[in-house]
Amino acid sequence: MKKKHVALIALAAGVLIAAGVYTMRGLHYQERFLPNTQVLGVNVGDKTVSAANRAIKQRFDKVAYRLTEKGQTVATVKGTELGLSRDFKQPLTALLKKQNPWGFNAVVLAGSDKADMLTVADDQKLTDYVNAFVATANKTRTAPTDAKVVDQNDQYVIEKEKAGNQLDAKLVSATLQSAIAANKTQVNLTKAYIQPAVVHTDKALTTAVEKFQAIGGIKATLTIQNHEVTVPTATLHQWISYENGAITVNDAAVKAFLQDINTQYATYTKTRQFTSTMRGVVSVPAGIYGWSIPTTAETPKVVALIKAGKDFTHALAHVGTGYHEDGTDIGNTYIEVDKANQHEWFYKDGQLVMDTAVVTGKPSTPTPSGVFSIWSKQRNATLNGEDYSTPVSYWMPIDSTGVGLHDSSWQPQYGGTWYQTHGSHGCVNNPPAFIANLYNAVALGTPVIVF
Repeated sequence: MKKKHVALIALAAGVLIAAGVYTMRGLHYQERFLPNTQVLGVNVGDKTVSAANRAIKQRFDKVAYRLTEKGQTVATVKGTELGLSRDFKQPLTALLKKQNPWGFNAVVLAGSDKADMLTVADDQKLTDYVNAFVATANKTRTAPTDAKVVDQNDQYVIEKEKAGNQLDAKLVSATLQSAIAANKTQVNLTKAYIQPAVVHTDKALTTAVEKFQAIGGIKATLTIQNHEVTVPTATLHQWISYENGAITVNDAAVKAFLQDINTQYATYTKTRQFTSTMRGVVSVPAGIYGWSIPTTAETPKVVALIKAGKDFTHALAHVGTGYHEDGTDIGNTYIEVDKANQHEWFYKDGQLVMDTAVVTGKPSTPTPSGVFSIWSKQRNATLNGEDYSTPVSYWMPIDSTGVGLHDSSWQPQYGGTWYQTHGSHGCVNNPPAFIANLYNAVALGTPVIVF
């Protein structure tokens, strides 16, 4: 019995000692990390928050990270350059509160704990470093190429995307952060490349091919006067492309095509070949008379018709004067002024109605040559210039500079060489009785050919 009693006393004493040790241990680790606790690759076991903070800071003062591609180091950066030599007291204190001081297992941080310890995603130094590194590196790197629809021998096919090696700053940043959190000093950049935004398997490309085939095969016809212009298939294919997930038509190219048509057929700026009464065919420069195609306004109309993907015939609009569906310009109703012969004729529907000798501008102020038109008719007007103010009974301006047809009661004679010494300031002087009849006979818009 005595031996048993002694054993019980020894056991009790052992329990008390163990309890005391356990209590002391628990109290000890209320202010210290458990043995073998790893924080960002640093063993902080048995260290207080302050001691652990110093140890981690020292580690980041020395650590450097190698940015590699295919086993080759492309850059090296110290932890201090990334803003890692910071004060970790706050997250360490939070971590200490999470541990069980009465436990016996060492603490190894989980991913979320590492994120608490290392919030480099918002660190300006790391962001600035990555942005600067990527900007410099990408200058000599190849950008990825998106998959696209291309014209291949008049057939539209999908051209596959091509990988590049330009770096994505956000991916580089994330890769670097992951390496730091995982206590790795080698950072593999091959998974941080910018990826093509469009790949060949995208359904939108397949749909685009179908639309391209429809648009590229249409018959596009443009008409102006009695002329018909068909857009060549090859030209049509050059106009259309695939951008940002949609089929586009090159507005500038369409406008240039319309301008070529305008250059070929419009008359506003053209020299005309005119069959005169006394001198045969003469060249008459452009004046204010003529028509042209408003290419700026017509371009979006043609573009919309092309995008519709159906055959079309579009009559181009025109502005100005002299447009006739049969392809004529001046027509067969006009006034003809022959300066060399000092004579004027009025033809209506191809028949001579009246004619007269006239006085045109004297050599120092000649009447301009050109194809003009009667754009206004005024009775009892006053013509004003730098050195004259002359009242007239009949006034019909023909250009934009103040030149026109009018009566000239002050002229004692007309025709011949009289104009050389007694010519006008540029207007065409008509005998009073003649222009009175002419004024009533001609309509606004009647062409006036002066040569």
